[in-house]
Amino acid sequence: MDATKFGLFVAEMRKVNHMTQAELATKIKVTDKAVSRWERGLGFPDINSLEPLAEALGVSILELMKSEKIIETDIQCDDADMIVTDTIEVAEHQKQVERQQEKRIILITIGVVAMLSIFALLIDNIGWSVENILFTSVGVVLPITSIIAFFVLLIISLIRCVRRKSCKQTLKVALVFAGIVVAVFLTIFALALFAFPGQR
Repeated sequence: MDATKFGLFVAEMRKVNHMTQAELATKIKVTDKAVSRWERGLGFPDINSLEPLAEALGVSILELMKSEKIIETDIQCDDADMIVTDTIEVAEHQKQVERQQEKRIILITIGVVAMLSIFALLIDNIGWSVENILFTSVGVVLPITSIIAFFVLLIISLIRCVRRKSCKQTLKVALVFAGIVVAVFLTIFALALFAFPGQR
């Protein structure tokens, strides 16, 4: 499928049906920005949106995937197979692009949170003894960084979910940070029990 050809076809069929981008978007339950992107040849709809889009535009799914009106009453099996295969390839490519975007968001979030934590550590004049550095980094910075990263990634994951974008990776990384927080607190609790056995 060619993105530009697809976009022109969607725009043409939308105008034939006397619909604005916003009206089409409402009919198929997407944003008008998504429709605008498709029409400008900057992407394709999610595979689950193909059927409602075809229905809203008054065309068949094959016509939508081929990006042209099919006049013949009989469609060759080879043509139909090629169109379906092409569409599946486009859908897979879209998923890969979304996964890469999600990975970038995760890495940027972790980087920003880590930099802010290091900055906070440098502002706090803790002295440079090994015990202070170890306690501050493992007992303070790591859990605080993990808590912030968990909540930020959880919010990003929910936003991506609502927008029907890939969100599994972000959610998994958020849960890893939650696990780190739990592990740190359990370790500190266990160390406190062994370090001060008489005060239980």
